[in-house]
Amino acid sequence: MARDAEKEKFWRGKMGAYEKSGLTVREFCERNGLREVQFYYWRRALKVEAKQSGFVELVPAASANAPAGVSLRIDDRVSIVLERGFDGETLKAALAVVGVAGCAA
Repeated sequence: MARDAEKEKFWRGKMGAYEKSGLTVREFCERNGLREVQFYYWRRALKVEAKQSGFVELVPAASANAPAGVSLRIDDRVSIVLERGFDGETLKAALAVVGVAGCAA
Protein backbone atom coordinates (compact mmCIF):
# COMPACT_ATOMS: atom_id res chain seq x y z
CA MET A 1 0.00 0.00 0.00
CA ALA A 2 1.38 3.43 -0.95
CA ARG A 3 2.00 6.00 1.77
CA ASP A 4 -0.07 9.15 2.01
CA ALA A 5 1.95 11.87 0.22
CA GLU A 6 0.73 14.59 2.59
CA LYS A 7 1.79 12.62 5.67
CA GLU A 8 5.17 11.89 4.12
CA LYS A 9 5.69 15.58 3.33
CA PHE A 10 4.64 16.51 6.87
CA TRP A 11 7.07 14.04 8.46
CA ARG A 12 9.95 14.99 6.17
CA GLY A 13 9.48 18.55 7.39
CA LYS A 14 9.36 17.43 11.01
CA MET A 15 12.52 15.34 10.61
CA GLY A 16 14.34 18.36 9.19
CA ALA A 17 13.11 20.55 12.02
CA TYR A 18 14.15 17.94 14.58
CA GLU A 19 17.68 17.73 13.14
CA LYS A 20 18.06 21.49 13.50
CA SER A 21 16.42 21.73 16.93
CA GLY A 22 19.14 20.25 19.12
CA LEU A 23 16.42 18.69 21.27
CA THR A 24 15.98 15.09 22.31
CA VAL A 25 13.25 13.16 20.49
CA ARG A 26 11.05 13.30 23.59
CA GLU A 27 11.47 17.08 23.99
CA PHE A 28 10.87 17.70 20.30
CA CYS A 29 7.72 15.57 20.26
CA GLU A 30 6.33 17.21 23.40
CA ARG A 31 6.93 20.72 22.04
CA ASN A 32 5.36 19.84 18.67
CA GLY A 33 2.43 17.76 19.89
CA LEU A 34 3.73 14.57 18.25
CA ARG A 35 3.60 11.01 19.45
CA GLU A 36 7.07 9.49 19.90
CA VAL A 37 6.02 6.17 18.42
CA GLN A 38 4.96 7.93 15.20
CA PHE A 39 8.17 9.94 15.15
CA TYR A 40 10.28 6.77 15.35
CA TYR A 41 8.14 5.01 12.75
CA TRP A 42 8.55 7.81 10.22
CA ARG A 43 12.24 8.32 10.97
CA ARG A 44 12.86 4.64 10.28
CA ALA A 45 10.62 4.59 7.18
CA LEU A 46 12.26 7.66 5.64
CA LYS A 47 15.77 6.43 6.47
CA VAL A 48 15.12 3.04 4.81
CA GLU A 49 13.71 4.84 1.77
CA ALA A 50 16.82 7.05 1.55
CA LYS A 51 19.10 4.00 1.66
CA GLN A 52 17.11 2.33 -1.10
CA SER A 53 17.18 5.40 -3.36
CA GLY A 54 20.86 5.01 -4.23
CA PHE A 55 21.62 8.59 -3.21
CA VAL A 56 24.08 9.46 -0.49
CA GLU A 57 23.99 12.72 1.40
CA LEU A 58 27.36 14.45 1.21
CA VAL A 59 28.15 16.49 4.29
CA PRO A 60 31.21 18.74 4.19
CA ALA A 61 33.82 18.27 6.88
CA ALA A 62 33.97 22.03 7.48
CA SER A 63 31.26 23.98 9.24
CA ALA A 64 27.71 23.53 7.99
CA ASN A 65 27.63 27.13 6.70
CA ALA A 66 30.77 26.82 4.56
CA PRO A 67 30.34 25.41 1.04
CA ALA A 68 32.19 22.18 0.23
CA GLY A 69 33.53 23.67 -3.00
CA VAL A 70 32.68 20.52 -4.97
CA SER A 71 30.08 20.33 -7.74
CA LEU A 72 29.24 17.29 -9.85
CA ARG A 73 27.06 17.54 -12.94
CA ILE A 74 26.07 14.27 -14.56
CA ASP A 75 24.60 14.43 -18.03
CA ASP A 76 26.08 12.63 -21.03
CA ARG A 77 29.37 12.89 -19.19
CA VAL A 78 30.60 13.74 -15.73
CA SER A 79 31.66 17.32 -15.09
CA ILE A 80 33.50 18.13 -11.86
CA VAL A 81 33.94 21.72 -10.67
CA LEU A 82 36.32 22.34 -7.79
CA GLU A 83 36.48 25.70 -6.07
CA ARG A 84 39.50 27.04 -4.26
CA GLY A 85 39.71 25.43 -0.83
CA PHE A 86 37.43 22.53 -1.78
CA ASP A 87 36.97 19.74 0.74
CA GLY A 88 38.90 16.66 -0.39
CA GLU A 89 36.80 14.22 1.65
CA THR A 90 33.60 15.51 0.04
CA LEU A 91 35.15 15.08 -3.42
CA LYS A 92 36.25 11.56 -2.55
CA ALA A 93 32.78 10.63 -1.30
CA ALA A 94 31.11 12.17 -4.37
CA LEU A 95 33.37 10.24 -6.74
CA ALA A 96 32.68 7.02 -4.86
CA VAL A 97 28.93 7.60 -5.26
CA VAL A 98 29.19 7.95 -9.04
CA GLY A 99 31.50 4.95 -9.23
CA VAL A 100 34.82 6.47 -10.25
CA ALA A 101 37.45 3.73 -9.91
CA GLY A 102 40.02 4.06 -7.17
CA CYS A 103 37.91 6.22 -4.88
CA ALA A 104 36.65 4.87 -1.60
CA ALA A 105 34.67 7.01 0.80
